[in-house]
Amino acid sequence: MKLENGAVIEGFINVSAVLRCGVYALVREGAVVYVGQGKRMIARVEAHRSNWGRKSVPAWMPVSLRGVLFDDVYVFPCRVEDLDRVERAMIDLYKPKFNIHLKAPTPLTAQPLTLRTGDRGIPINHQPRRGFERRL
Repeated sequence: MKLENGAVIEGFINVSAVLRCGVYALVREGAVVYVGQGKRMIARVEAHRSNWGRKSVPAWMPVSLRGVLFDDVYVFPCRVEDLDRVERAMIDLYKPKFNIHLKAPTPLTAQPLTLRTGDRGIPINHQPRRGFERRL
């Protein structure tokens, strides 16, 4: 990457998207284990990471997430008004085992959402687990 002053940064990747609003997927051994949303995704992901092995968890986090490990984090930046729709679509698509409170379909009054892997140049995830179809 070439900076404004002409300097070149080598060996780095741009992760600025995690500083913004969006939906994130936590992945363990190639499978999505949790999908969440945040106005500052980095804070939410760090909250998950900091709870590894804890006996108590914050009120917003289901007890089932205690000690859940993840290898990778994928992000899908979006507008605040689209957070619920995008999160719901990702949960329906990947069926993460730790999204127990959100697995039941909830009615959404907004427009239908179309997602494509790699929108905006940021990969959202590995392929869905075998046996699940893309239903958007």
